[in-house]
Amino acid sequence: MNYLFNEGIAIVLFGYPVWKWLLAILITSLFYLLTTFIKNFAERKLHNFSKKTNTNIDDYLYEVLSSVSKIFIFTSSLYVGIIFVGASSTIEGAISNIFLLVFFWQIAKWAILISKILFAKYKKDKTEQEDMHAVTAINGLTALSKFIIWVIFLMLALDNLGVDITALVAGLGIGGLAIALAAQSILGDLFASLTIMIDKPIAIGDYVVVDNFMGNVKAIGIKSTKLESLTGEEIIISNSDLLNSRLRNYHQSRMKKRRSSMKIGVVYETDFIKLKRVQDILKEIVKSNPKTEYIRAIFVDFGDSSLDFELTYNVLSPDYETLTEINHEIRLKIFETFENENLQFAYPTRTIHISKDA
Repeated sequence: MNYLFNEGIAIVLFGYPVWKWLLAILITSLFYLLTTFIKNFAERKLHNFSKKTNTNIDDYLYEVLSSVSKIFIFTSSLYVGIIFVGASSTIEGAISNIFLLVFFWQIAKWAILISKILFAKYKKDKTEQEDMHAVTAINGLTALSKFIIWVIFLMLALDNLGVDITALVAGLGIGGLAIALAAQSILGDLFASLTIMIDKPIAIGDYVVVDNFMGNVKAIGIKSTKLESLTGEEIIISNSDLLNSRLRNYHQSRMKKRRSSMKIGVVYETDFIKLKRVQDILKEIVKSNPKTEYIRAIFVDFGDSSLDFELTYNVLSPDYETLTEINHEIRLKIFETFENENLQFAYPTRTIHISKDA
């Protein structure tokens, strides 16, 4: 029995005794279980503690701790197990490279999370101040910082794998030029997003018209801008196309009111006294609405079939939906009042005179 046991543990697998493989697996498993237990225990304690405090610092610590991935814990445990049993340089080197890759990946995740937390706090302050241009810039910077962090992670990973970064960049040559040309549209959208952040032609919440498309700006990303149309569908426009288009921005983040104008025609049979009353009627209708500001109501033209008045007023809200609702209310009130005043709306008519002598 002892002979079989001794023979068994003397077996070599990939140039490494089986007993060392088993010991490495045991140490890796124990370290993984212990680390996972400590992490879960600390998470629960920190989560319960954060509920009892008013500060956000413990909440942020909880988020950072929760972001520790199982892959990172496992590779760390595997690295400890291999180092503890004294593996060969080849195996140790391979595990070490894997550990470094996962380690830098975890660091990148932490960096992205921390930057997201910092930007989110600043974004919340600016949202409360209704500074939507700052909110737009923060969204862009959040995405840009994420991109930069991943680039740094890639550079560190390649460098620790023994890749000469300087030689790699220098060696791209024509290939790099080809890649740059292929990515021209992507780079164009990236620089366009930076232009939007710096020049601030639009902000989240603005109502914009881009060529034949219109809607509220919902998100401004590195590659594209998303609009929500009045009918609810999402419109996605690349940032470069957005800046190259004729853009009308109603600046809901800065506008305080919207102007509305409409024409009302009454029949030519209207007597002079009633005709003079039309201006006062329109003025009273607008002034009776608390959400409107009267500008003017004037007799503008002798139309083909009507005596035309033009009513102009401001709606005391930048919201487009509010504008349409107020216009609806004003038109209904005009119809009701004209009916009560026996004023007739004009519509295209043609009178034909037939002579008996013809």
